[in-house]
Amino acid sequence: MGLEIKTLPLVKIKAGLPCVKPQHVSNPVTEDHPAIEVMTDFTIVSPVTIEPFFSLDLALDRMKTMGVRLLLVTDEHDYINGVLTSYDLQSEKPVRYVEETGISHRDINVGMIMTPISDTPAVDLDYVRQSLVRHIINSIKELDRPHMLVVETVASGRQQIRGLFSTSQIGKVLGRKIYEPLKASYSLAQMKESRG
Repeated sequence: MGLEIKTLPLVKIKAGLPCVKPQHVSNPVTEDHPAIEVMTDFTIVSPVTIEPFFSLDLALDRMKTMGVRLLLVTDEHDYINGVLTSYDLQSEKPVRYVEETGISHRDINVGMIMTPISDTPAVDLDYVRQSLVRHIINSIKELDRPHMLVVETVASGRQQIRGLFSTSQIGKVLGRKIYEPLKASYSLAQMKESRG
């Protein structure tokens, strides 16, 4: 029977020690690689969410803090009811909402301008597994949208959101811009300054 350890013994360390760095060497991804390699997989990375009652300024702050351009909008049971993108925030959507309802811009919340989940482009994980990066790029360009959700059907037949494709993420991996929507003319920092 081994010795039971209650506390770990300390070791003496010297000044000037190197620190180990990650050894993973990522091979460059091309358009002919499997699409799954550029998918943000929610079994590995947690999605960034927001509740519908939050203000647009708080949504923008969350995007900026988390370094994302898309928030999944949750209900009280943490189910996804919609999507809010940085492009929604900088588009005419909030302005139109003010004109149509008469409420002030500061009173608009996420739920008022989000895209309902039923209107959000999505593809099936089974097709993603059979696709290449170029197929995703072509699909996104055809949709003229910067994001596309990935849906998985589990054993019970129930659907769940498994991940997403982001044009900015794919562009980073490929080392070039792959999509520039007409309405996406500002960075998150510029959006924040224009509201300030």
